[in-house]
Amino acid sequence: MSPIRRTVRPAPSGALRTALRPALSSSLRNAAGAFLALPVGLAAVALTLTGRPGRAAHWQGRLSGGRGWTGGRVLGRAALGLPLDVAAFALIGYALFNSVRNFGYPVWYLGSDYHQAWGGPTMAGVWAVHAGGWLLCLAVLLHWPVRWLARGQRAVGRRITGE
Repeated sequence: MSPIRRTVRPAPSGALRTALRPALSSSLRNAAGAFLALPVGLAAVALTLTGRPGRAAHWQGRLSGGRGWTGGRVLGRAALGLPLDVAAFALIGYALFNSVRNFGYPVWYLGSDYHQAWGGPTMAGVWAVHAGGWLLCLAVLLHWPVRWLARGQRAVGRRITGE
């Protein structure tokens, strides 16, 4: 008997988009949670110290997705998670700043002499090089560090709440 041969065809673009959607939404959720951990943590500390530990626990629980937050645990999470929160805030803040700068290259540098810039002599080439290069940087250099920082922040939250 001869084996059955199957023809492998490339996936249509809709199928590729559907396959990439969970990974992309997971990455964006990780980045948003990691970026917001510092401001939410500082706001929760301020709420706890001003006598509103219930509101602080509510916000910390919304960000961390867990239960069992109390005023003392909010303060402990803020103190123990501070290095990870600052690193994530700085890294993602830098990425956001450079995203606006590189994707909006024609807006920021239109009045300058862009003929000698990377991708020149046309503005379309300059924008393509800067936007494409930054997309590659986001995909390669930022995906894993943000994922690791978000995982560390979740681990601190689980350890604090005892989950």
